[in-house]
Amino acid sequence: MKKINYSDLESKFGLPNVVVHCKKCLMTNQKPFSINETTNMKGSKKSGMPINKDGVCAACEYSLKKNQNIDWSKREEKLLKMLDKVRRKDGRYDCIISGSGGKDSGTQAHLLKYKYGMNPLTVTYSPLLYTEVGWRNVRNWSYVGGFDHYLFTPNGKISSILSKEALINLYHPMQPFKFGIKAFAAKMALKFDIPLVIYGEPYAEYGSQDGVQTDSPSYDLEWYINDNKDIFLGGMHVNQLKEKYKLNDVDLLPYMPLRSHDVNKSNLKVEFLGWYVKWDPQDIYYYASENCGLESDMQRTDSTHGRYAGVDDKFEWPHYYAHYIKYGIGRCRFDTSQEIRNGHITREEALLLAKKFEGEIPYTYLNDCLDFWGIDEEKFWEITDKFRSPHLWQKENNSWYRIQELPELI
Repeated sequence: MKKINYSDLESKFGLPNVVVHCKKCLMTNQKPFSINETTNMKGSKKSGMPINKDGVCAACEYSLKKNQNIDWSKREEKLLKMLDKVRRKDGRYDCIISGSGGKDSGTQAHLLKYKYGMNPLTVTYSPLLYTEVGWRNVRNWSYVGGFDHYLFTPNGKISSILSKEALINLYHPMQPFKFGIKAFAAKMALKFDIPLVIYGEPYAEYGSQDGVQTDSPSYDLEWYINDNKDIFLGGMHVNQLKEKYKLNDVDLLPYMPLRSHDVNKSNLKVEFLGWYVKWDPQDIYYYASENCGLESDMQRTDSTHGRYAGVDDKFEWPHYYAHYIKYGIGRCRFDTSQEIRNGHITREEALLLAKKFEGEIPYTYLNDCLDFWGIDEEKFWEITDKFRSPHLWQKENNSWYRIQELPELI
């Protein structure tokens, strides 16, 4: 194989041409930051997670701060003061927890109700295609955990259209669900005059948020507010989408962002519980299992070694695979990097797991997703290959192979 000058290769998504690997975990500088999905148009460029001069990624830097520099007893004192300001004694809901009844949302709701004495309303923006275990878990959240619960399911025909367009234009097949998880809780809080929305761990835990933002517990307004007149869904301008599929405003209402004036006239707080309470995915899995009836899947999840994280939606499987194709970061890399940071495995163990599972094709639910889009597998692979960035992939003898990869994973 001839030597490649990586700096000369095209990076399709605006991320650095030269891949830098973190020395502590398996993440790279190709990990994109989270954005407001209604700004995500075809050809959009991404901002990525930085790697510092010592070769350590921002997620590992945050983890070091979390494990060594934060006084969690003082953080909990701040939590109690914040909750006291919004706590209601008149029987009304005083906080919203949005989620699937998985490890994060199950633990959040249980802690807030049974430890901190809040009156939470739990809400779920429905996955695109529920798995069997996902459906059991969302029911267990209410029946075993003991919470009032709203499940909102958007029009399935519209979800199918938007997911297919997001696949074709962005290679982001789970995008319709992302609109919901970022904005639905705030919309429900405004509708029911509830002063607080609580999410789980800060996005900095996964390298999806600028580390500077972790000085505050606040969920970034930019993720769910968009005041621009130009709104994009599935990578298309909303007007183009309406014209192509003969849709009206109500059809697309669940996916529209909030506007600043909607939020400014309220006293709504949207915050991360994981900023106040030390968050460990493995620990909270056990907590949610014991207190909310959380079940793990019966089988290992394609492309990783685990079976309890992100198992409620069949589209989680192609979602992480799309991340692997576009950014060279698959599901096993995500999972093992987080476990390294929490001290559960070593980097050497993570490399062995990634060697075995990273980039595995997500066949378990692929046919279900193909049926949802109305395309065949040949078309799926045709679309997939269009999103392989030249600085990450090369084709030889009709087969694709990764470049700028860790030697241990080749």
